[in-house]
Amino acid sequence: MTTTSQILSFVFHILLLFSLSLETSTSGTTEGRALLKWKNTLLNTSVLHSWSIANLDNICWNWTGITCNNAGAVYKIKLDNFSLAGTLESLDFISFPTLTLFSLHNNSFTGPIPYAIANLSQLIFLDLSLNHFDNLIPTKIEWLTKLQFLNFGGNNLNGIIPSQISYLQHLTYLCLSFNHLTGPIPESIFSNLTKLQAFNCEHNRLHGPIPTSLIKLSKLKKLDLSRNHFYGPIPPTIGNLSSLVFLGLSINMFQGTIPETLCNLHSLATLYLFHNNNFSGIIPQCLGNITSLRHLSLDSRVFHGNVSRTLCNLHSLKALSLNYMFLRGPIPQCLGNLTSLRDLSLSFNMGQGHIPETLCNLHSLKDLHLSFNSPGGMIPQCLGNITSLSDLSLTYNMLQGNIPRTICNLHSLENLDLSFNSLGGPIPQCLGNITSLRHLSLWSNVLQGNISWTLCHLQHSLESLDLSDNSLGGPIPQCLGNITSIRYLSLRSNILQGNIPRTLCNLQSSLEWLDLSNNSLGGPIPNCLGNLTSLRDLSLWSNMLQGNIPRTLCNLQHSLEWLVLSNNSLDGQIPHCLGKLKMLKTILVFKNHLQGMIAPTPTNRNDRNQTISSSLIYGKDAWLCNLSSLQLLDLSDNNLNGSLPLCLGSFSRELKVINLAKNHFWGPIPAGVCTEGNKLEYFNLNGNQLEGPSPRGLTNCRYLKFLLLGNNKFRDTFPYWLDTLSDLRVLVLRSNQFYGEICTSNTTHPFPKLHIFDISDNEFTGHLPRYYIENFEAMQRVKNDSEILHYYDGSISLVWKAVEHEVVHFNICTALYLSNNYFHGEIPKSIGNLHLIRFLNLSHNQLTGSIPSSLGNLRILEVLDLSKNQLVGEIPEQLSKSLTFLAVLNLSYNHLSGRIPHGPQFDTFSNESYLGNAALCGFPLTLQCESRGGGQIVDVEDSNGFGWRSVVVGYCCGLPFGIVIGYLIFKYGKPRWLVRLVLGN
Repeated sequence: MTTTSQILSFVFHILLLFSLSLETSTSGTTEGRALLKWKNTLLNTSVLHSWSIANLDNICWNWTGITCNNAGAVYKIKLDNFSLAGTLESLDFISFPTLTLFSLHNNSFTGPIPYAIANLSQLIFLDLSLNHFDNLIPTKIEWLTKLQFLNFGGNNLNGIIPSQISYLQHLTYLCLSFNHLTGPIPESIFSNLTKLQAFNCEHNRLHGPIPTSLIKLSKLKKLDLSRNHFYGPIPPTIGNLSSLVFLGLSINMFQGTIPETLCNLHSLATLYLFHNNNFSGIIPQCLGNITSLRHLSLDSRVFHGNVSRTLCNLHSLKALSLNYMFLRGPIPQCLGNLTSLRDLSLSFNMGQGHIPETLCNLHSLKDLHLSFNSPGGMIPQCLGNITSLSDLSLTYNMLQGNIPRTICNLHSLENLDLSFNSLGGPIPQCLGNITSLRHLSLWSNVLQGNISWTLCHLQHSLESLDLSDNSLGGPIPQCLGNITSIRYLSLRSNILQGNIPRTLCNLQSSLEWLDLSNNSLGGPIPNCLGNLTSLRDLSLWSNMLQGNIPRTLCNLQHSLEWLVLSNNSLDGQIPHCLGKLKMLKTILVFKNHLQGMIAPTPTNRNDRNQTISSSLIYGKDAWLCNLSSLQLLDLSDNNLNGSLPLCLGSFSRELKVINLAKNHFWGPIPAGVCTEGNKLEYFNLNGNQLEGPSPRGLTNCRYLKFLLLGNNKFRDTFPYWLDTLSDLRVLVLRSNQFYGEICTSNTTHPFPKLHIFDISDNEFTGHLPRYYIENFEAMQRVKNDSEILHYYDGSISLVWKAVEHEVVHFNICTALYLSNNYFHGEIPKSIGNLHLIRFLNLSHNQLTGSIPSSLGNLRILEVLDLSKNQLVGEIPEQLSKSLTFLAVLNLSYNHLSGRIPHGPQFDTFSNESYLGNAALCGFPLTLQCESRGGGQIVDVEDSNGFGWRSVVVGYCCGLPFGIVIGYLIFKYGKPRWLVRLVLGN
């Protein structure tokens, strides 16, 4: 019996083991086939070469990223950093009932997170971060009740945070950062997450106040809500999160003061509150009691007061950033006691006093940023003792003296920025010994002497060198061409002389930015610059360069974006091969002596040797037509000629500026100058020989701010359709052949932003354009015009006293020029509503009536010219009392009468302002006048007793007598009695 029992027991165990083996084998096969099916839908699967049908039985032993439990079932899938791409749609999650870990961190998966992921009921760890998953967070995630770690950060998820997350009561880590989530954080989400230790939703679009339920997270160590749109006050109860080690609330819209309860967080190591621009008050002094703090950043524009000295108690502090806080007072000396500091940044404040020498005690310091303050004084010599420094930025201060040679002791220095100070003397030669230096910026100081050749020792490290806006002289060192690591070289605005060294052409593979502008460099532009195949910006403006523009620059077709050669003495033609520069965004070659045409000469359509489809007929072969990325084009002030290319204004949808002024172009403006969808803002054709009508296609330039067509031969009626351009600031049609009356427009609000309206020197007739004058809103009231061109220093010319004056600041210049036409009738009183106007010229017309007293409302008027009209009456007293900014006044050659009014500005004008008005009297004219009862003005008789009445009587009597005598002489000759009477015997 015993033997039989033992045999049966043995057979039972054999059957049991067989059954378990069969179950494990079946499970492994099911999971393996599910993984293979998913693999077949993925890209970049070479790393998963072990996943194969032939290797199906070894899924638990050598399949990449797969781990099995003791029972042979898959319980971990970890495929981090494999560059895999695809979706999760074809992965059969139900085939993995024992899976506890699923991680695809840092791959390229796309699509939504499937709802089927909720079938992983045993899942503890889920990491899908740093992929491209999109759509919503599945609400069925609530089924993963054993989840402890959840990371969806760094994807493209959108929608709201589902409140169902609150059911994951075992969760200790929750990261939803760097997505596109919106809405508030659900108040209920933290109600059950009592084990949560880290919550990160940084860099989303979340808004609303901080949920009050956060107070329940007593184990929370990390809370990061940065880079969202949260608002409201920081709840004081946040100070009850006693376990908190990291608190990030930066870049939001929190309001109010920083609650002092934060000082209760005695375990806090990192506090980031920077860029919350609705904060107010002062920095709580009790922050100095959180002695565990290692990283403190409070950058904000609304705090005030001084740098709290209690911060000097934070002896564990490694990084302190108090930028943009407009803090006053000196930098506390005691900051030198924070010997653990590695990063100290106090930029953009209003610090006073000198840089304290106690900072030299910070021997662990790597980054020191004290920029944009006003400490003044000199750079402390002892900064050279902080040998650990790698980044020293003292830019935009009022530092004086020389650059201390002790800085050359900083052998770990990588970035040295001392720009925009008042540092003088020569550049220390020993800077060339800091062989770790990558970025050296000394621009905008008063440095003198030559550029030290020792800088060429930095040939393997230096990436950027900016010495612009100083007083450095001499030639450019030839050896700069040996710094093969340099990418940015700017020597702009010095007094450098000589030629551009050809050795710079050795920087073929590295140099991206070369700016030698505003010096005294001469000679030709080196042809070999065309070998700098990485060059993106070439700026050589305002030198004395001569010769042609090198055709070799056309080799830079894959890199060059900025070509600025203006204000030199370059001649010859613009190389047509520049049309190959597909990356070009800016061409500025104004103020040179360039010649030739930019478009082929149009061929006579009747020429039998040309076909109708010839591109030369239509001018489509212009090199400009290929520059589809161009944004700024300025060829003004040259000797270019020919017709304009038909593609002008349509070859690039990115084009914002066209300036072809002061050349010799002829013919009409191409009809298709503005295509739909263009971005043109500045269009200047002043000073050419263009003719024909103004094209109606300009109405397609919806963003046009400046239209300057003056000094040409256009012949047309007033282009009233331009008044629909709601962004137009400047309209100049001066000195053309425009004619006819300017009729009332049908546009309800014409020219609402116009600052300058110049239609002088044309053939307009009728009354002054009253309707436009009444609707020039930008000349009537102040409006924020921050959208004015900030990327281009274009200018226009305004004329007064027959002299052209260049104007750049369009936003503060308002002008109305209607002179030299055939306008008649009275000056409308509504012109007095243009309160912001500075220049008013109505001269050389046929205006009648009196000067309206409403002109006295133009209180900031600087130039007033009403000369050579037929105005009558007295000069209104209001003008002399109110126009206190008036610098130029011309009322000459009218029929004005009466006394010239006195005033602070009027008394400064000479006789020239009033010539040709016979009935005017008073200072500054020699004809004096006095006032009598009834308001009559009479002249004061001279010492001989003759006044104006005597003159008039004599004139009236003498005129008939003279006529009679003249008649007798003409008929009978000279009578002897008359000769004896006049000449005597």
